[in-house]
Amino acid sequence: MDGSTTVRRRDAAASTARLLAAATEEFAAHGYEGARVDRISASSGLNRALLFQRFGDKDGLYRAVLAQVAQDAAATRSAIVADRTVPVDRAQFVGMVRDLVRETARFLVAHPDAARILAWERAAGWAAFRAARPESDDPAAEQIMEWFRQGAERGWLREGPSPDRQLALVLELVTAVLTESPEFVEGAVTAALVREEETR
Repeated sequence: MDGSTTVRRRDAAASTARLLAAATEEFAAHGYEGARVDRISASSGLNRALLFQRFGDKDGLYRAVLAQVAQDAAATRSAIVADRTVPVDRAQFVGMVRDLVRETARFLVAHPDAARILAWERAAGWAAFRAARPESDDPAAEQIMEWFRQGAERGWLREGPSPDRQLALVLELVTAVLTESPEFVEGAVTAALVREEETR
């Protein structure tokens, strides 16, 4: 591979990153429906033709943005399950839920554009998200889901919504109280999901 090929690839990667950054800001500010390709192009400093060449259309660009959000979220979940064993008692399960709540809040604070995109999606009933179907290899999410199912079977989760729904509620509940103190967020969301310990 000659030097010019390396430079071209580096330039292509840089321009793709600029388009994705501009698109992320645009979708965060206006949602999928309100986002405009012209504004994304202008903000990135790159022309529309390049945008369409790289991503196909607005849908393709949105899929790429959601894939990046999913990848960032997957990294957060991986940190939660790293070096953690299957919860064998209520205390360990509660500790896992607290960690999940805390790290979800940290993710949303550290990725404000992702938080706003997800807020737009919730308001729209996740229609664009489902249509985009972002793909992400996320074994940590599967592991946490399995722990929630086990928690439901052992009576550690509150009765009502399915374990799958309760896991999805972590994001929604954290978002609802995110402006409160971290201690309040962690305690309130954990208490909303975990059944109170029975006293004899």
